[in-house]
Amino acid sequence: MMTAVVLMTIGRLVFGAFFAIAGVRNLVAFGDRRKLSTNYGWKLPASIMAAGFVVQLAGGLALMAGVWVMPAAVLLIGFLIIATSLYHNPFLFRGKERDPHLYLTLVNITLAAGLLMVMANAA
Repeated sequence: MMTAVVLMTIGRLVFGAFFAIAGVRNLVAFGDRRKLSTNYGWKLPASIMAAGFVVQLAGGLALMAGVWVMPAAVLLIGFLIIATSLYHNPFLFRGKERDPHLYLTLVNITLAAGLLMVMANAA
């Protein structure tokens, strides 16, 4: 039983660090991120984009600290769903242009599945 607790703690720390690092990187490069258009050709309002990056950072830190794990995981899953649909929708591309979007969609689905496992352990 102790092994499962240690492994879950390590996994939660690594998982949280992934999101925290992504949040810091996105906030530091916010000016560049603001220039990106969605796959639909429009830009997100700065406040919405900033809120998403704060969710990444705060959610990651919450996972690492082991506090508010359920709400953090729910918010991070919501972030992944929104970001994937806006920036990595593979159905909007064809051929080689689709490849990176398909890959990032699969990565985000996998991250969401991992967050579901973190939630199951926290329940």
